[in-house]
Amino acid sequence: MRNFKNFRLLAALAAAALTAMPLYAAGAAPSAQASSVVTIAKGGKIHLGWAGDLSLQLIQPSEGVQYGATVAVNRINAAGGIKGFQVMLEPQDDQCTGSVATTVAQKFASEADLLGVVGHVCSGATIPASDVYEKARIVMVSASATAVKVTNRGYTTVNRVAFSDKYQAIGDALYILNTLKGKNIVVLDDSQTYGQGLAATLAADFTQLGGKVIDAESIDATAKDYTPILTKFVSTPPDVIFFGGYDGPGALLTQQMHQLGMTKTIFFSDDGVQDANYIKLAGKDAEGQYASSAGSLPGATSADTLTAFQKEFASTFSVKYDDYAPYQTQGYDAAQMILNGISSVAQVDASGNLTVDREALIKAVRATAGYKGLSGTLSCDASGDCGTGTVTVYQIQSGKWVGVQTYSADDLFKAQASLAPAPAATAAATMAATASK
Repeated sequence: MRNFKNFRLLAALAAAALTAMPLYAAGAAPSAQASSVVTIAKGGKIHLGWAGDLSLQLIQPSEGVQYGATVAVNRINAAGGIKGFQVMLEPQDDQCTGSVATTVAQKFASEADLLGVVGHVCSGATIPASDVYEKARIVMVSASATAVKVTNRGYTTVNRVAFSDKYQAIGDALYILNTLKGKNIVVLDDSQTYGQGLAATLAADFTQLGGKVIDAESIDATAKDYTPILTKFVSTPPDVIFFGGYDGPGALLTQQMHQLGMTKTIFFSDDGVQDANYIKLAGKDAEGQYASSAGSLPGATSADTLTAFQKEFASTFSVKYDDYAPYQTQGYDAAQMILNGISSVAQVDASGNLTVDREALIKAVRATAGYKGLSGTLSCDASGDCGTGTVTVYQIQSGKWVGVQTYSADDLFKAQASLAPAPAATAAATMAATASK
């Protein structure tokens, strides 16, 4: 098991190092991006960036995305590269925080030969970083950032393979109501962009579908004691405690629920929790608990192709594939979408140099349609949502995450359509109103 104190030290060192990177005024793109055409000299390499959390709160899932992307790069290099040019992937640690992610994005934007970014992993990092990429005209594809705001701002450079939280939330609400028969729930979030957004949407959807949210609160993700919050529900336990956030606080909530005797209340969470680390941290208390994540998209790849990827992933990095869930295949597909775009627009000039027009690349990635990736068949809509697909609910059975229910895209679209139209503030208002009771 990793040592969290060491992670905090690494995080501090990483932050200090990033502070030394060149910064740019808000709204101003670095001068290196003045021309939209990148020229790579003969013998040079095609340069991509990758960004995710390598030192703080979502390490192994981030590494899963990084390793998946690396497999895509390794494969294309083994096949001769793109028009004879090899590809390099530059990793950067954004610690899953907005301020560090912005600095990472500014660093990438200052690199004159960088063509695209695979990432970021967390929504709270992706959103501010994408502001930088949009101004610098650098295409990005996230494998895992699911917040609605990632793709609803009209940006042309921002794309994602992951679904939107609005589909995950309705899938979670349906499962809690229809399968778990949960009629009253408590909704908690970790005070971060991803957790807050998903929890608020879940609360609003659950209420519209006929359930009751008896309390909704934000918690401190760094706290070590959640019993003051949980104690309020000991005398009349809810059917379910839904938590929007990541595995560390999720595991602690689960343990402390059980310590207080709330063993009949189900803990239900999201893809920030649906990983191996939650099981390690929560121990025996993890057994029987639930979380949702991305399911296989329509037109999913064959079992043989997926097995080959899993074996290559495990052998290349000397790891157990399942320990790096849940976005390994999406990491591969996010990188491959950018590589496909480069392949379609790159040209070799008379001197043997490779030229790539960033604007043409931005359009090529957004034009992705019918790409049969490892996570399914991907097609980007006008907003950059390329993998709006299924949601799978998982339960921990005998110490492993096991899929117990999958909702198709049609299921989720129909459920969304059944909800009454509401202004954007409805979810947040539902949370605030409930919390005040």
